[in-house]
Amino acid sequence: DHGGKQAYTKDYARAQPNRMPIPGLKPKDLVGIPWRVAFALQADGWWLRSDIIWSKPNPMPESVTDRPTKAHEYVFLLSKSERYYYDADAIREPYQQSSLDRISQPNFANQNGGPKDYGPESNRSMRKTLENFAVSVARGPDGRKKTGVVGGDGSAQHRDGERWPNPQGRNRRTVWEIATKPYPEAHFATYPEELVKPCILAGCPEGGIVLDPFLGSGTTMVAAEQLGRRCFALEIEPKYVAVALERASQRGLTPRLADIAAAA
Repeated sequence: DHGGKQAYTKDYARAQPNRMPIPGLKPKDLVGIPWRVAFALQADGWWLRSDIIWSKPNPMPESVTDRPTKAHEYVFLLSKSERYYYDADAIREPYQQSSLDRISQPNFANQNGGPKDYGPESNRSMRKTLENFAVSVARGPDGRKKTGVVGGDGSAQHRDGERWPNPQGRNRRTVWEIATKPYPEAHFATYPEELVKPCILAGCPEGGIVLDPFLGSGTTMVAAEQLGRRCFALEIEPKYVAVALERASQRGLTPRLADIAAAA
């Protein structure tokens, strides 16, 4: 919930703080802190499983003329072991209508192989997609419900021969478009709850524990409590603990103070 502090004035260039030279980097070079941290954790034994782009439709304005305005940040999925808890179904997203229209075509199964005959080896990716289809109740292009039955391969084959994908949606993609939302009682680097909720839903089971090493204004704590998870938080600034607790109270939440450690 903390971010780098910048001085924003009418003359942005002169407001930049003086910086010490960084070995290996030239003036105006992009430092790439997020990836350097990710690679350092990887070198320390963590599994770097995915990079997620937080796309901001309302980014902070920048008075720059020699590069694009930055409108994204990174979220990394890291694990301490090769196998780990991950609930893909909890964060699925809707299919594109074009995909549903294509799958609903009467000859879709014939073009890509039937329930037991998936065609040549080159159709491996499509075969895997069909194998992941679930028994479902879906709607066809005409709006009518189509009840699914189990095919011999475990996929969903509808009575009229059409196939439909997972009723909960497609697997979450790695670009998340989420607007920034300020919190008036906190610093401007507060991130939106919509950003952290998918991370909690996918990475922590209901009733589990979320660790937030930088409590800040309490965004992660509030999201975790709302989703039925317990949150352990650390915060070096005691004033932010009060802000986070007030924010939780406004949402009707009562986090345990014992779960928050603040440096005196």
